[in-house]
Amino acid sequence: MTATNNLIGCITPQDTKELTYTGITCVDGISFEGHVFLLSLMPCCGLLALPFWAKVSGWLVNEREEEAVLTVVVTLFDANGQRLADYSDVIAVEAGEKGTCDVKLVDFQETAETYTVAVTDMELA
Repeated sequence: MTATNNLIGCITPQDTKELTYTGITCVDGISFEGHVFLLSLMPCCGLLALPFWAKVSGWLVNEREEEAVLTVVVTLFDANGQRLADYSDVIAVEAGEKGTCDVKLVDFQETAETYTVAVTDMELA
């Protein structure tokens, strides 16, 4: 719960729902750095709601010699390890560069306990 919410008295179930990170998989030549799970502020006192309840952010580092078009998938699981939902973002990263990704978790999953991150090459048609 944020200090702002404490001051103005806004409490929702999402305020305290931080998930446990259980792992990441990346394709060869790509690494994921600076990983963070961020809860969005919940609407109250006239504030507008963000279109997601949380997001997973980080930097994708392309160690390859060519541009990479990548799909980043965050998968949510319940306490029994059952898959609840997948959320994704697509990002292009130049050779030898670092790019920022933000995977927005749109629907509040009340039973979610853990999550994983998977980075794969995007199939271009």
